[in-house]
Amino acid sequence: MWLWQTRHFVAKIGNEAAGFYWTVGDLVAANGGRPRPLTDGRTSDFASAERELRETIGKSYPAVLGYRPYAGPLATTFRVAGGRLLDFGKFEGQRCLVSVGLPNGTERSYSGYLRVVHYEVEVTQVNGGAVRIMPSHISKVVRGSGRAAVLADQWTGTGRIYSGAVMRGCTGRPGFLPNTIDHAGVDSCGVHEGDRDAGAAYG
Repeated sequence: MWLWQTRHFVAKIGNEAAGFYWTVGDLVAANGGRPRPLTDGRTSDFASAERELRETIGKSYPAVLGYRPYAGPLATTFRVAGGRLLDFGKFEGQRCLVSVGLPNGTERSYSGYLRVVHYEVEVTQVNGGAVRIMPSHISKVVRGSGRAAVLADQWTGTGRIYSGAVMRGCTGRPGFLPNTIDHAGVDSCGVHEGDRDAGAAYG
């Protein structure tokens, strides 16, 4: 038996004939002093059971309690529209443009500062209002806002290299690969990097 007990939860992993059984019991809202069942599951190996525990604890308890470092990216990674996994941790605290797929086939975008709140993504908009979104409805996330956010979508994922061609106002130069622009060693580019909030995209 593997046991991890804090004043907030009791987590256990036990072995069975066919593998391992794991449980997380909540002590914040305990039932008469006994842990309230939060979630459980079965896995074929110990490592998978530990991973499930870490993800559950990282997403179920507020970051201020200090369990997120133990969970690592598992606390901020979700399956988004299209079935891909995305770690929203790299966008937390930054201004982003988040696109959400609607039932009628169209999209709606929210611009604001992003953070992960348990099992949802929260976008705090400039007017102070906040919207919480189920990650499975998110089709695209772009770091930045306004014109800079749209142009950040050209980021290749490497350094300060963007796709496209050098244009008026761009401080970059043609990159090594075709149809790329390299901004290494030059001032911030008003065309591709905007106010420096821009820089990465998922979509």
